[in-house]
Amino acid sequence: MRLTVFKTGESKQAKDWSILPDNYTKWLMQGPVLGDDSPEEIANNLLEPDNVTISELETRAARVQNVCQDRSLDSQTINNKEFFVDHAHNLVWCNIFKAASSSWLYNFNILGGYDKKFLARTQQTPLTLARKKFPRPSEEELRDTITTPGVISLLVVREPFVRLLSAYRDKLEYNSPPFYRKLAKSIVAEQREEAIKVLGPIKSIGPTFYEFVAYLIAKHKAQGPKMVYDEHWAPYYQFCSPCAVNFTVIAKVETLSRDSAYVIQQLGLGQVLERRVKNRRTRLRIIMNKSRDGKNTSALLRHYFGQLDDNMLNDLLHIYGIDFEMFGYETNLYKRYVRHKNL
Repeated sequence: MRLTVFKTGESKQAKDWSILPDNYTKWLMQGPVLGDDSPEEIANNLLEPDNVTISELETRAARVQNVCQDRSLDSQTINNKEFFVDHAHNLVWCNIFKAASSSWLYNFNILGGYDKKFLARTQQTPLTLARKKFPRPSEEELRDTITTPGVISLLVVREPFVRLLSAYRDKLEYNSPPFYRKLAKSIVAEQREEAIKVLGPIKSIGPTFYEFVAYLIAKHKAQGPKMVYDEHWAPYYQFCSPCAVNFTVIAKVETLSRDSAYVIQQLGLGQVLERRVKNRRTRLRIIMNKSRDGKNTSALLRHYFGQLDDNMLNDLLHIYGIDFEMFGYETNLYKRYVRHKNL
């Protein structure tokens, strides 16, 4: 990836990480785009998956079921409204926002029969288009489909706190989309006074990350297990019901290319999904919302989680800890980022 978000320049003035583009979200203009993989990647997607990939996918699926048992979540009900069921191609997918949702919504729109040039110029959202082709399934339809031999049920996850930060920056930090403006104002009204005591003067009109997390924690403590989350930061284990669905493939944004390639190969969808898109406008409209690890990410996490203290981190893990455990992500690095109140 050629895009460099943080540069070392001549100025010694400290950088404000919060105003720089998030390399996890929509500013990845030079990042990977759907339909524009290299010829080698396209060829590899049509080959038999390697044993390492198969073994890792099996390990992930087993881990999820083990955590479901350990946490007594086996009787979980299915949140069927978030699923897409493609009977023609034997594919079921639960759409987790901010976790490669743009990528797989595009795939489903292609599988649904939309022309790529139409997708490049339409003003309708990918989600709206996909729901026209794949309406929300009933619980009975979903259960019948996922237990049908040959059907792949797919869940794509992402490091939980990276997703949380991406959702906060996209929906609340600055110019909130209309739907989130009321929430942003409400969070500021509730949390700004305490935030100023901790962070000092705050110029931002939108909520700081500290205020957003404080809002989540307060709401969780007040409502407990009955809390209803926004779809962009709902815990995975609640949003997509992995203890009830028993997904065939647990993909990760961090390994999305090869995980998606496995699904594409297993279902024989390579010729449908992997044709290259040469039109530049099309490329810019279907930018992949793909994770990249590296110092840019570390700097962002350090900046934002540095606003929190260790007590807030522990409270946040009461909300998202099962996701970390269930999908094999580590939480230790965040202990180095947050402030320690007892020091």
